[in-house]
Amino acid sequence: MKILNLKKLTVLLLLFFEAINLNSLTLTLNECINIAQNNSPQSKIAKSKYLNTYYSYQAFKSGFLPQLSFSGSAPGLVRQINQITLPDGSLVYQPQSYLSSSAGLYINQKIPWTGGNITASSSLSRIDISGKSETFYWLSSPVQLVLSQPLFRQNSYAWNMEIEELSNTMNDKQFIESMEDIAIEATDKFFNVYIQQINVKNAQLNVDINDTLYVLSKGRYEVGKIAENDLLQSELAFMNSKNQLENAQLSFSRAKEDLMIYLNLNPNDDLVVIPQTEINFIQIDNDKAMEEAKKNRSDISNYKINELTAERNLDMARDNNNFSANISASFGLNQTAGKVDEAYKSLLDQEQFNLSFEIPLFQFGKGSSEIEAALAAKELATTSNDINLQYFEMNVKYQTLQFNLLQEQVKISAKTDTIAARRFEVAKNRYLIGKIELNSLFIAQNEKDAALSSYMSTLRNYWIAYYNIRRNTLYDFEHNQAIEYYSK
Repeated sequence: MKILNLKKLTVLLLLFFEAINLNSLTLTLNECINIAQNNSPQSKIAKSKYLNTYYSYQAFKSGFLPQLSFSGSAPGLVRQINQITLPDGSLVYQPQSYLSSSAGLYINQKIPWTGGNITASSSLSRIDISGKSETFYWLSSPVQLVLSQPLFRQNSYAWNMEIEELSNTMNDKQFIESMEDIAIEATDKFFNVYIQQINVKNAQLNVDINDTLYVLSKGRYEVGKIAENDLLQSELAFMNSKNQLENAQLSFSRAKEDLMIYLNLNPNDDLVVIPQTEINFIQIDNDKAMEEAKKNRSDISNYKINELTAERNLDMARDNNNFSANISASFGLNQTAGKVDEAYKSLLDQEQFNLSFEIPLFQFGKGSSEIEAALAAKELATTSNDINLQYFEMNVKYQTLQFNLLQEQVKISAKTDTIAARRFEVAKNRYLIGKIELNSLFIAQNEKDAALSSYMSTLRNYWIAYYNIRRNTLYDFEHNQAIEYYSK
């Protein structure tokens, strides 16, 4: 007796620890989407892609702020024969050996309004000359300003700034679109699990029902109330229902594991999904959907970028084939002396001014060909944008119509499922009391299964369409606000 109690205790303990180790997860659709958008590998990829572009834009903007740098060189040795000019104008070759070192502080500032560049610097250098009499000199330049300004040329800073700003805006919208894409994919996988979950439940119900019918049919056959064909038909239905149950269980396991991997969760955990069957039906106005789509979608920003890039390239091609010039000017103070403090006394002016220009004369058609190529590229961008915009508008239009239509289909499908389930229940009861034939019962059972499958598919299509319309407009029509995600 004690041994038997010990065995029972051991079994109970094993079952207890097994229950502890077995995790069970219940998910609603909203919870599934939240996990996917925060925990899935796809969400991490989307965030990394967004941050890469975001910080590249920040680096680009920072380039228009003053850039401070310090540079220098450690003493470097030079030993060579140099050409020396004597006071009488004659030349001699003299071996020389010296050490040179320097240090300087530089501030560089781009001028976005003109496309130029200005640099302010302060530097100090020293030269140590070795030979018969070792000497050294200090050269100071306490302040120096250098300006470089192109004339009659494209202002690349202004073009790049406008394109980069649009690219940054497009990056924000693309991140939101990526999150909505994840919501769509998570919804699809969620309903794959739900459909297979219901299929397992329905298949088990059919097995139980067909088992009862088969037992009943054997009894009726034995007393001669039904023909052998009805008995065989009942047995075949029972065997088929068991096969369908096994297939449903396998499909459910696969769909569940696929969803768990997508959500970056343990695929071995138990999972139960609970869909949102109560729907707040909303009628979406097509004009409103189109307005929000054109305002929010990244495609529109991309069309503008394509046009601006083509215009910039055309402007550059024309500038390359016209008169151009460049001004380079500098002003500063400098001095040289044998001591550091003296190198900063009695400073002398240091000025430089240079105007360079270029006039293309004859290029054997190179310049005109570049302009024609740029014109063709601009025409291509304009035409592509026009056709893409038409498809864009068509897609938004039919997504809106489909969503509105699916709302009514969900109501009809739910009602059909209820009627089919009730009809089967009535048919089953009538068969049990011998009021209808077996074929009529099986017809009702097949209609029940078809109605259930149609309802689940329609429900999935509705929620996928719901998140598709969000993705295509980046607008939440349920709460009447633009969709935003925190990503930094």
